[in-house]
Amino acid sequence: MVSISDLGPDQINQYFAHIQLPSEFQGRGLNLEFLSVIHTHHISRIPYENVALHYSKTPGISLNIAEIYDKFVVKGRGGYCMEHNIFLCHVLRFLGFQVYLTGARLHRDANSSAPGWSGWEHAVNIVTLSNKAQYLVDVGYGGDGPTIPVPLDAACMPMPNLGTQELRLLHGSAPGLSDGCGQDNLWTYQLQNGPDQPWRSGYSFYEIEFFPRDFEVINFYTSQSPAGVLTNRVLVIRFLREQGRICGKVVLNQNEVKKNIGEEERVKILRDYFGIDLTREEQDAIVGRKSALA
Repeated sequence: MVSISDLGPDQINQYFAHIQLPSEFQGRGLNLEFLSVIHTHHISRIPYENVALHYSKTPGISLNIAEIYDKFVVKGRGGYCMEHNIFLCHVLRFLGFQVYLTGARLHRDANSSAPGWSGWEHAVNIVTLSNKAQYLVDVGYGGDGPTIPVPLDAACMPMPNLGTQELRLLHGSAPGLSDGCGQDNLWTYQLQNGPDQPWRSGYSFYEIEFFPRDFEVINFYTSQSPAGVLTNRVLVIRFLREQGRICGKVVLNQNEVKKNIGEEERVKILRDYFGIDLTREEQDAIVGRKSALA
């Protein structure tokens, strides 16, 4: 297992300052409380967003850790799943956590143009604490992502997430997926938006380590495919934090933030709600794209 981080002490300190991590938690032991605080402050400070795939003359996403650091901490921007979870993996490794990255298949509902299980399109972290307890740590799934680390223990399920939403991890086979990697390694992340709502699958993953080159392949498809969800829609999500807990979220989905908006107002929403201040060149770069608004 790779345990090297490309981040240094100064970068970690700047990251902690950026996510407003309380000073009393810095230097704490490598326990669940510390891990949970990092998770909560990360998702409430750094938005999930794919703006670079739309407001750019050369759309693309870099997984270089120095470039992600610059984007998140220096420029105050956000990113999508692989950026978030790869960056957090480096942070946790620097701190001394035992952690590795793995890929996940997304599950899309019947309303999708390609319903069912996707190829590898997502990334998550698996953290093992000193007591051998393992946790799914995913800060890059967007609005339906977990708000705290999730134990890899089917007996602990389900657990509350945000509002009336609950989540659970199913261990073993998943409908529509073979057990080629072994059912003992397969986990499925599921969500239920209320007690009267059905459970729906979000993604599935195996307990196998993925390496940087694996994510380069995944990232190329996710960021460049004209049929991809994220190349056709602007999506920005930030969780809201109050008294150290996640209490809500703000979502910009193409042309809606609880109301219909035009391009000028979307640019204003990006600035006012998410802290993303686009240059005039970036604003002009979206003209002619499918994701542009009238």
